[in-house]
Amino acid sequence: MNSLSNFLNRKNLYDHIPEEDVVSRQQFVIFRIFSWSGILVCIGVFFKMILTIPNHGVVPYLILGLSGLMLINFFAVRQVAKLRFAYTLMLINAFLLLHAVAYTCGGVRTGGSLFYGVVVLYSYMLLGKKRGGFFAALFIAQFIYLYFISSYSDLTSFALFKEDPQLIMQDFMVNGLLSIFMIACLSRYLQSGKNEITQGLEKSKKEVEKSYTELKKKNALLKDYSLNLEKSNKELEKFASIASHDLKAPLRAIGGLAGIIEEESREFLQPEMREHFTLIKARVNRMDQLLNALLEYSKADRVKELSTEINLRMLIFDIVHQLHPNEKVTIDVAENLPVIIAERKKMMCIFTHLISNAIRFNDKEDIRINIKAEKCEAEWHFMVEDNGPGIEKKHHEKIFVIFQTLNRRDDLETMGVGLPIVRKLVEEKGGQIWLNSEKNQGCTFTFSFPLTVFHRNPVEDPLNEEANFAAGNGVTLSQRMTFVG
Repeated sequence: MNSLSNFLNRKNLYDHIPEEDVVSRQQFVIFRIFSWSGILVCIGVFFKMILTIPNHGVVPYLILGLSGLMLINFFAVRQVAKLRFAYTLMLINAFLLLHAVAYTCGGVRTGGSLFYGVVVLYSYMLLGKKRGGFFAALFIAQFIYLYFISSYSDLTSFALFKEDPQLIMQDFMVNGLLSIFMIACLSRYLQSGKNEITQGLEKSKKEVEKSYTELKKKNALLKDYSLNLEKSNKELEKFASIASHDLKAPLRAIGGLAGIIEEESREFLQPEMREHFTLIKARVNRMDQLLNALLEYSKADRVKELSTEINLRMLIFDIVHQLHPNEKVTIDVAENLPVIIAERKKMMCIFTHLISNAIRFNDKEDIRINIKAEKCEAEWHFMVEDNGPGIEKKHHEKIFVIFQTLNRRDDLETMGVGLPIVRKLVEEKGGQIWLNSEKNQGCTFTFSFPLTVFHRNPVEDPLNEEANFAAGNGVTLSQRMTFVG
C-alpha cells in the first residue's frame, strides 16, 4: 500500500529536491494537488455530461483527453530541473480546456468561468510572482475575450446543453462545487502540518531551541572556564610573588655565603677553586635575573594604568635618554609617528625592549637604528630596523618564546624575555609583531596596532617641543630626529 502511495505521490522525485529548499518542495506538493484534483474534476465533468446531456458530442471526450494529458504530464517529468516546465504545461492545459469548452457552454456565462480564480491562484503558487503573474494576465485576457464574444457575437452558445435552463443550472452547480473542491484541497494542505513551509518553520524553531539550549550549556561552561582562568591567574600572580620574594631570599643567602667562604678562605684557595666560587656567584646572579624576568613577563599585561595621550616621538626621546647609548649608536626616528591614546608604561616597555635589543646584539662598529611608521587601511605599522648581524628565518619564531635565546648565556648574559613581553603587549592591543631578517642583513621588527587606539596625527609643529627636550638632555636633533649617542 505504501509503495502504491509513494508511486502516486511521486515520492522518488520529491526526495530529490534538496531538503533545505522548502519552497521548491512546497511547489511540487501543490503541483501534485493541482494535478490530481484537476484530473478528478475533469473525470467528474466528463461523467456528468455523459449521464445528463443527450447527444453530448465530442466536448466530454475532449475534457477527458485533457485530463489524460495532465496525468501524463505529472508522471512524465523525471528531473527536478524539469519541474517548472511541467508546471507551465499544466497551466497551458488548463488554459486550452477552459477555452475549448467555452464556445459551446455559454462563453463567459458558463459555470467553467468559476475555475479562472482557481487557476490564477495555482499559477502564482506554482510559478511565483513573475511567471505566475504572466499566466494570471493570460487568463484575465482570455476571460475578457470571452466576455466580448459572448456579448457582441454569436460565436458562443449553450448548444452543448440544448439551451435547456435546467442543464445550464446543473452545469453551473457542478462546476461551482468542483472549483470549491480544488480550492479546498489546496487550503487543507496549506493549513495542515504537512505544509512544507510550516514544517520548515517548525524545524527551524526546533533547531533554534536546540541551539539555544546548547548555547546555554556552552555559556555555563564558559563561565566555569572563566572562573577557573581567574583562579589560575591569581595562582600565577601568587607564584610570581613567591618567585620574586621567597625564592630570592635563599638565592641571596647562597650568594652571600659563597662570598664569605671565598673571602675567609682566600689564602688557602687554589686558582681553580676561586673560579668555582666565581661561577657559583654568577649562576646565583643568573637565577636572580631569571626570577626577575619571570616576574616581569607574568605581570607585563596586568599593570593597571590609565590611558593617556602619548606623543611617540617624545616617548622615544625619553627611552633613548634612559638607555644612554654610547657615541657609536645613531638612532633615526621618522617624523610621522602618531599621537596615541594608550598606557604609557606599556608603550615604553615595547619600544625599550626593541631599541635595547637592536643596540645590545649589534656587532657593527657603527650602530644605526631606524624607527619608522606607516599607516595602512585599518592599522598602523611600526618598524624598528638595525644594521646588526640579522637572524636566520628558522629562528624567527623561536625568539618570541620565553627564555629562548640564540646566544649561549655564558657568552652573552640574556634572559630571553624581552621579545615575548613585546609580543604579549602588542597582542593585548589587538596587534601583531613579526620579523623580517636574513643572516648578516640586519633585522626589521614590525608590529601593528589597529587604528582604534590612535588619537590623532603627529602635532603640527612638534620640533619646537622636541628640540627643547633634546637640548635639556644633551641629545642631538636632526630634521628626522636623529639621536647620536
